[in-house]
Amino acid sequence: MLYLETFLYYTFFASAVLFYGIGISRIGELGIIKIPNIIFFIKNISSIYICAILSWIVTSKILLPLKITEIFPLIVFLLLVSISTFFECLVRLTTNKLSTEFIVSYVIVFLSVAESSSWLNTIIICTGIICSIGILCPFIITLRHRLCNNGQRMNEKFYSIFFIFLAVILLIFSVFDISWLNPGALK
Repeated sequence: MLYLETFLYYTFFASAVLFYGIGISRIGELGIIKIPNIIFFIKNISSIYICAILSWIVTSKILLPLKITEIFPLIVFLLLVSISTFFECLVRLTTNKLSTEFIVSYVIVFLSVAESSSWLNTIIICTGIICSIGILCPFIITLRHRLCNNGQRMNEKFYSIFFIFLAVILLIFSVFDISWLNPGALK
């Protein structure tokens, strides 16, 4: 039940896109161009999960006992670069397609490792963050098709309405009482 509450919390109420701002500037283009590409999706999801688990293990087993946890963002960066590069090489050799995306993947892994207390919790938080991006993608695609018709690039008009749209969704989520997700905070 605790893992379900954690998943719901990071998917809806502490949505990585809405509250943390993960990928706000990139999610409009990501959802349109790359999400429908299954190779892009599989490559990035697998590199996110592998990097998150390895980063948590390195942080908890090596950095924490040595009391040098301040460098865990560098460890996350190095692990994600190496894993993502390996998968990108495999994808390019087998399919000859590009599937590069780094900054959103990095922030997902960084947030999930920083907020977790176990490797399973890291996976649950990663899944919640990915689902929060996936839930918003259809709305963003629809909004983009409405505002940027005829193949136009996203301009100031799109981003101003997009940020208003995100603010309205954020206010809707903030209205609900979510204290049941974190009963320890009320003690």
